[in-house]
Amino acid sequence: MTSEVHAERDAHTHRIRSHAGALPATRPGAAAPEFLVASWRRCIEDYGLQPQQPFAAPALAGDALGQAREASQRLLRIARPEMSSLHAQIGGSHGALLLADADGVLLDRVCDPLQQDLLDRLGLAPGFLCDERHAGTAGPGTCLHEGRALTVYRDEHFFWDLAGLSCSAAPIRAPDGSMLGVLDACSVQCRDSRESQRHTTLLVGMSARLIERVYFTGSFQQHWLVRLHERAELVGTMRDGVLAIDGDCRIRGADAQAAALLGSRGAADLVGRDIGELLDIGRAGFCSRATRMPCRVWPVQGQRAGSRYFLSVRPPQRAALASAGRDDGAESAACASLRALAADAPAGEVQPAAAMDPVMAHNLWCAEQIMDKDINILLQGATGTGKGTLAKDIHLRSARRGKPFIAMCCAAIPEALAESELFGYESGAFTGARSGGMRGKIVASDGGTLFLDEIGDMPLSLQARLLHVLEEREVTPLGSTRPIPVDLHVVSASNHDLPDLIERGLFRQDLYYRLNGITLSLPALRERQDLRALVVEACRSEGGARPLRIEPDALACLLHYAWPGNMRELRNVVRTAHALSPDGVLRVEHLPAALRGPFGPTGATRAGLRAPSAQAALAAESGARSAQHGYHDMTALLQRHRWNISHAAADLGVSRNTLYRHMHRLGIRTTRES
Repeated sequence: MTSEVHAERDAHTHRIRSHAGALPATRPGAAAPEFLVASWRRCIEDYGLQPQQPFAAPALAGDALGQAREASQRLLRIARPEMSSLHAQIGGSHGALLLADADGVLLDRVCDPLQQDLLDRLGLAPGFLCDERHAGTAGPGTCLHEGRALTVYRDEHFFWDLAGLSCSAAPIRAPDGSMLGVLDACSVQCRDSRESQRHTTLLVGMSARLIERVYFTGSFQQHWLVRLHERAELVGTMRDGVLAIDGDCRIRGADAQAAALLGSRGAADLVGRDIGELLDIGRAGFCSRATRMPCRVWPVQGQRAGSRYFLSVRPPQRAALASAGRDDGAESAACASLRALAADAPAGEVQPAAAMDPVMAHNLWCAEQIMDKDINILLQGATGTGKGTLAKDIHLRSARRGKPFIAMCCAAIPEALAESELFGYESGAFTGARSGGMRGKIVASDGGTLFLDEIGDMPLSLQARLLHVLEEREVTPLGSTRPIPVDLHVVSASNHDLPDLIERGLFRQDLYYRLNGITLSLPALRERQDLRALVVEACRSEGGARPLRIEPDALACLLHYAWPGNMRELRNVVRTAHALSPDGVLRVEHLPAALRGPFGPTGATRAGLRAPSAQAALAAESGARSAQHGYHDMTALLQRHRWNISHAAADLGVSRNTLYRHMHRLGIRTTRES
């Protein structure tokens, strides 16, 4: 250790001990947040730690770690996809996402494979204890003690050995308000300012809320879930509150947002109360709307003077199965009780606002934060994942919703016509031009939103012109010398890996930076946690006046299929099944052979539901046998493409980040990482 490093360590030690009161005769120096001073004092006075001593994080033995993970199995299952999504957005090459339980045991980690060894040396690996008693002041442990989101930045860590870290942590709470664990975004070699970490802390807090929301809904599958907010457009987003209602219209669970919206001090004040005590609607009226208008948004007055809310009600899980085709009468008590009280219901006013998948909810929340701040949005996802639907939803939620939403698919228009379609032209600009000319998509979207689908297929010559329009905020039609000013907001989408196209010289890097104010990645249909709800909704919407019901075996086929065509394929399958069904009931024989599996007359194996085999590896989440097959299938795919990640990802129809995540899950490393 050099003398300069010695001096920095001594200064760090002096600062910590001064603020903690261990050196009362000295001046403590610059002020520090109260929670840090309190934590430093606990470390010295309660735990007997010293900031200059070498940091050596203790770790649980194999069996003990297995027991800790088993106890938090549900939390791990819910948190893992959100951690992967968040890491892809903010992780970078020096970042890691950590999940700890309520005792401070690190349960899981998502990081760049090249950073694993360094993180292991710092005690940031599964099994290590990160509570304050063992790790001192640090993101996970201090967050657990404080019970709120916070940042511990560089030398704010108690131990000098951790002074290069920046940790942004947020608590994850159970439906009863108790602590489930903590989510922490850790930057190993942070060079940004402490102020810059506010954005990271906000995103981590949002991810923690998403995990809490999924945990909450899973805890009340046999109850009606009421989502409410004072603004209709925010019902179904992460800003709404959630109540769990039983068959007697009594509240059995509430999250913190619902308590705040309803003017209560906490969830405990709401549990056990009749819904009519809070909302100006009788039990019969509420039950009627809940049973006849599930997932629609409708207004209701609150019991407090001047309060008004918008509600969306999701039926119990078993009730959803019953409406999807279960005819054995096995409805939940909540469903049966509510249906017994149901009467005629008024028509709904607003369509469902958002999906129940945490990744999609996170995408909507991010879009809401920036949609009115002149920041362009790039949507990334495989074909058929709903990029166009999300783009339209973003437009309708923005301040531009009263202006045009203009869409153009860059891959569907020949290059010779694309320029005139996008930029417009003057009369007589070329042979065959309309008299009077044409405005073009850019001018038509003035003040609204321009959606450029499949932007990766835009010719390079048009990319240069589009970049000029984005920079100058004006467009010059073909055959004209007079530029037209435009108020332009662009949402673009691609199923290609644009950075890979840049490396191959097929996409302009400067245009990419202009379009990519934020990238929102859409999960494949097989990765969606709300797949069951999407299937049921597709049967409802495609059925029109005669909603299609589903037999349980057919529903099982739909839920176990890999859906390489995503939402587009799902709609086509349901539409065809509806046409084949004479009585409005979707049965196994109405499905394509590839979907039938062991339930169909062909007796195909369950493995036949997922093709190709490498996509099955991506979809497998648990089980040693599945993992073993997934490993071999994925390795074979990578070898076939000579370990070219871009080509392998394109073959699977997923992004490179998604492929890397599944390689990491299966324990596959590239030659560079080995």
